[in-house]
Amino acid sequence: MNRPLIAIALSALLALTAPFSARADGLPTTKPGPDAAQITGSPGLRNEDLFEVMFTEINGKNIQPRRNLWLEPGSYKIRVLVVADHTRPPMRKPGPRQEDPDYNLIELELEAGKTYHIRGRYNRDNPEPPYSVILYKVE
Repeated sequence: MNRPLIAIALSALLALTAPFSARADGLPTTKPGPDAAQITGSPGLRNEDLFEVMFTEINGKNIQPRRNLWLEPGSYKIRVLVVADHTRPPMRKPGPRQEDPDYNLIELELEAGKTYHIRGRYNRDNPEPPYSVILYKVE
């Protein structure tokens, strides 16, 4: 068999199996479309103390950090990283930290065809935790 024909056949096989191999990791990610829900973490609104977030975990499974995801409709616990490099958290009180270990976690019920805007809110007056994750709006 000639090499260009083998390369074409392998490319076609990979293209056909790519949608199925993406789910091999057990994550509920999907392709953009009317049957998917989108979550987005950008842009931030610094003048409103709202900052961009990157999604780092879905239902306890780590993912490569990203700003946008398309997910199947359903209930999710999403962990984020707040991208607020230029802020300084308020000075905290001496003693043990009272910070909630899940302060960067948000629970969502997603519907198909909707876009959910997630942001990190900078808590100027509360040193513990300095940020909270909010659902900014749904479109």
